[in-house]
Amino acid sequence: MLTRIISAVVGIILLGYIINTGSWVFYVGISFLNICAIYELHKALKKKDIHITVFLSSAFAVVLLYFVNFSYKFNFILVYLFIILMLMLEFLYSIINNNRNHLIDAVFSVFSFIYTSLLFMCIVLVRNLPNGINLTWWVFVITWACDTGAFFTGIFLGKKPLAPNISPKKTVEGSLGGVLSSVVVSVIFAVYLLPEIKTIQAIILGILIGFVSQVGDLSASLIKRYCKIKDFSNIIPGHGGILDRLDSALFSFPVAYIFIKILFQKGGLL
Repeated sequence: MLTRIISAVVGIILLGYIINTGSWVFYVGISFLNICAIYELHKALKKKDIHITVFLSSAFAVVLLYFVNFSYKFNFILVYLFIILMLMLEFLYSIINNNRNHLIDAVFSVFSFIYTSLLFMCIVLVRNLPNGINLTWWVFVITWACDTGAFFTGIFLGKKPLAPNISPKKTVEGSLGGVLSSVVVSVIFAVYLLPEIKTIQAIILGILIGFVSQVGDLSASLIKRYCKIKDFSNIIPGHGGILDRLDSALFSFPVAYIFIKILFQKGGLL
């Protein structure tokens, strides 16, 4: 437990440094996490004899995050272009090498890029919004509140299994407790650090993140169960890998970005 707590504190300090510093520090930090996540997927899928192209996925990720982080107005057409180019290169490799078995590898390579890079991209997009530092912390804190609330509620009140075939320890009661925790923390954070956010908006985002963050957690568990592994890696002592710690947040940020950018903008917030 002590190792887990120390790792969490150190991780939050490092994450806080790259978020609050921004610019190149933020870009390098997020790119590093993205590459680690791709490599973790590579190691996991390798156990099922699936070989994703780590170099190609990482290269595309680094370039994409560069454009997202440093472009004044990011165009989502670039995302479609990256996916199409990667898909074409993967199939071209299969055609040149006349390798039918590479089809599965190609599909999972594109999946690994979407599952990691496009989701990490949303962290950058939220950070680049006006008041992006506080908004980024808002999403992270709500996500962590859901994880913590679900854990303790599940321990004390959990009875009915939520997804026994994927994650046997998770319960419906724990899930509801996680959503409730997300809402409470979302409102408190908004009151003190985001006064421009209305209470109803904070409640809605808390509910949304409380739900999708658990979907992210279960999705990662589904991949691990498919690959028959406990953790994606042991890079973070007591916590596992990058994907083990950010699986929930990676699903939270796309929803948060859409909510902030589209719904709030209509009200003149940003």
